[in-house]
Amino acid sequence: VVFEVLIFLAGLIWPCAENINVKISCSMDWVMVSVSPYAPNSNLYIFADELRLGTGCPVTRIQTYVYDFIYPVHECGIRTKVISEDTLLFQTEIYFTPRYIRGDHQKIPLECSASRKSVWLTPVSSDNEIKLDPSPFIPDFQTTPEELGLLNSGNLL
Repeated sequence: VVFEVLIFLAGLIWPCAENINVKISCSMDWVMVSVSPYAPNSNLYIFADELRLGTGCPVTRIQTYVYDFIYPVHECGIRTKVISEDTLLFQTEIYFTPRYIRGDHQKIPLECSASRKSVWLTPVSSDNEIKLDPSPFIPDFQTTPEELGLLNSGNLL
């Protein structure tokens, strides 16, 4: 009877594992993977120590509703493929190993591409010098006392 209960629990947990909410983003230098601790359509809660990125890298930041893995692209066994002169493809995986089920784990493959041509960067010359776009903020902006909610006499409204 105990064995049947364990099989039943495994059947409840594993189908939910494939529905883990994972998001990946990347740049030429960094990969960030975010995992929700709540599996959709189930009562499964995922603990941070049940997750590993690539070759065993742990969660780097624990927030209330998400766990983040933030690593340079050359760590954790992250694989890099050249797609074009300006685009790289990064491949890795998340491993989910539940605390209460021994021996097996769920593997979630991930991919992300990054481009050297960013909308935020503008080439200045042919020698690959990069210049940031000018800031949209006005550097010498000053407010008036009226805009801050103060009267000319300095009293609060």
